Amino acid sequence: MHIKPSYEELEEKIKRLESSSFVESLKQDIKINEIFLKKLFDTIPNPIFYKDINGIYQHCNDAFSKTILGIPKEKIIGKTLYDLEEFIPKEYADIYHEKDQELFLAVKEQFYEGKVKCADEKIRCYQFYKSTFVVDGEILGLVGVMLDVSDYKKTLNELDEKNKLLSSLSITDHLTGLYNRRYFQNIIDKKTNLLSRHNYQFYFALIDIDFFKDYNDAYGHHKGDIALQEVSNVLKEILNRQTDYVFRVGGEEFAIIFEVDNKDNAISIMENLRKKVEDLKIIACNSAICNYLTISIGLGYIKKASPDANSDQIYDKVDKLLYESKDNGRNQITTRDIII
Repeated sequence: MHIKPSYEELEEKIKRLESSSFVESLKQDIKINEIFLKKLFDTIPNPIFYKDINGIYQHCNDAFSKTILGIPKEKIIGKTLYDLEEFIPKEYADIYHEKDQELFLAVKEQFYEGKVKCADEKIRCYQFYKSTFVVDGEILGLVGVMLDVSDYKKTLNELDEKNKLLSSLSITDHLTGLYNRRYFQNIIDKKTNLLSRHNYQFYFALIDIDFFKDYNDAYGHHKGDIALQEVSNVLKEILNRQTDYVFRVGGEEFAIIFEVDNKDNAISIMENLRKKVEDLKIIACNSAICNYLTISIGLGYIKKASPDANSDQIYDKVDKLLYESKDNGRNQITTRDIII
């Protein structure tokens, strides 16, 4: 028959257990674990914090107190975002507070990126990983971990800028800074496709510097390059809208794709361009038509393309207009509607 121990016997057993080496060992293990966890918490380089349901800081590690706010933990614990306005600008506090409230309402994890003014006065970019802390279905607060991604973002931006530069170099003529022949082919093909699909219309001009070979032969390629750059600058100056495309498609040959309301405006732009180049007063080697370098222009108004039309057909037709300008004495514009 099993006899239940008396209250006095149970009390005596408890006293013996409490005084036993087992309990002392257990207490020592708990103490070591607490010290270990605290050390681990403070050794982690990422800022970590815990707030209760009222947004009051209850815990944080050294990375948060030293790197983010630059003050001892004792001045953080028991405070809200708005109690620390000396260290957390209100505009940032408002953002963090709003995010906290969203998290409490959703009872889930949260991830977002934000700017943080750190203890060294520098603004850094952090990724926030936060989660509600729930016990027995009750939200007690939230835990947050911060990851500094400033260097990562800087590297991404630098790579983006380099990629943009590489992309720009791949479509740019190195001497003049205009678009190159490769990019010209890309754009003229796209414009040609639009003609048949949407009844799209545009102007396409080919330009050639008159007697440029004679100029190069007489003054040398260095002088010739300078002349090409000066003419290119005039092209860029006059055709500078987002819908204007100016290309160097050959040694002294340029192409322009642009859009205007009517043919008179298109001719006016080309005439202005022709005059501006002559006004550069670059002394010509062959002065048969002028004492200064001039340009000849073929201008086509491109419209109503058939479904099987291609950009080579357009180029050939405008090229013929250019040669008409040359055959008729140079330093002039020949224009025509082109339907293919």
